[in-house]
Amino acid sequence: MKTYRITELAQRFGLSRSTLLYYDRIGLLPPSGRTEANYRRYTQEDLAKFERICFFREAGLSLAEIGHLLEKTSDDSSILERRLSEIGQEIARLKAQQRVLAGMLKKVTTGIDGSGLDKELWLSLLKACHFDEAALKRWHIEFERRAPNAHHAFLLNLGLCEKEALQVRMLTKNIKQNTLTMKYFYELFEDLPRQGPGCREATLKALGLLADLPTNPKVLDIGCGSGMQTQLLAQELRTKILAIDNHRPVLDCLDRAAAREGLGIETMEMSMMDMSFDKKSFDLLWCEGSIFIIGLVRGLKEFKTYLKPGGYLAFTEICWLTDDAPAEAKDFFEKVYADIRTTGEVCRLAAAEGYREVGAFNLPESAWWDDYYTPMLARIQELKVKNAGIPEALAVYTECLTEAEMFRRHSKSYGYTFFVLQSS
Repeated sequence: MKTYRITELAQRFGLSRSTLLYYDRIGLLPPSGRTEANYRRYTQEDLAKFERICFFREAGLSLAEIGHLLEKTSDDSSILERRLSEIGQEIARLKAQQRVLAGMLKKVTTGIDGSGLDKELWLSLLKACHFDEAALKRWHIEFERRAPNAHHAFLLNLGLCEKEALQVRMLTKNIKQNTLTMKYFYELFEDLPRQGPGCREATLKALGLLADLPTNPKVLDIGCGSGMQTQLLAQELRTKILAIDNHRPVLDCLDRAAAREGLGIETMEMSMMDMSFDKKSFDLLWCEGSIFIIGLVRGLKEFKTYLKPGGYLAFTEICWLTDDAPAEAKDFFEKVYADIRTTGEVCRLAAAEGYREVGAFNLPESAWWDDYYTPMLARIQELKVKNAGIPEALAVYTECLTEAEMFRRHSKSYGYTFFVLQSS
């Protein structure tokens, strides 16, 4: 039978020789034998016992408690020991995940070149660290909640295009199925009258708060979508509207509508996260239902640089309408948009960035249903037939149906608020 000297056993577990001498002295781990020269010799059974002692010590048990455990062999203690071992293994896996993800985050936050780290390598690393789909989704949700800008930069660094990165952030949080999911997401939303809540009355009310716009103001509509509000801005302000979005098909839809109505609208396929306009060049920035893409805090800060002194920023943002929202609604937004704030909190953030609040009002519930949820739900029923049996399509529809049902049940607790701010 193989035996071990005290130094070999200590080195095997990364402990000092004096630790084993102490364990012998207190009777916790006496050697099974000695050589003719009276040196301690440990057997395989001693090694297994020492392994258990180290395991229990790492779990936080005292030496006295460990001694009692080693003396007893009841079924209950065996079950608990197995469970403790499972937890220990899970902790080890989590530590491995932590090390991998910490390295990834370091590249993002310090600007270190991430060349070589692409989507396939990243997923293989996560798989090696025992990440399943649920864990991956939780990780994306937490990354988005804590650092949305860094999350977006990280996804782009993996080689995703911006639209794919936004889809990961805002809908599925799942990179593996993202390409197919994007297809069905846009198939659903491209032909809707609006890509988010809004209404003619709210746009007109916000416009009515702009008391001192110059003649022929320079206006930028950010994240315009198919542009129902863009058309109204062109009609009411009687000036040319520059409209940007990162999805060409909705801009084509807006171009056709503008040509049909004879409106002065110029569209550009551009990301709000990388706008190339001159600083302090616009009298009015309009952003209905899309500032969440860049993030409210970043949007307030960066958009302000494009405004002339005294220029206006008008945007809608989803807000809590009550201080005691139901738990179901809170749980839902913790998963899909953890940055939801109260109207007062948004106004305080705006003031901190140097804006003056001109006005703020809540959109009516009809703004959610008439041009958004109602046509979306009808479109889902059509597409369910067309795309029956396609998991990626059904996942998109399920997300959207859940969102609509959540608003149906809790519309008194949250909604969109229209904010009109003036730059100092």
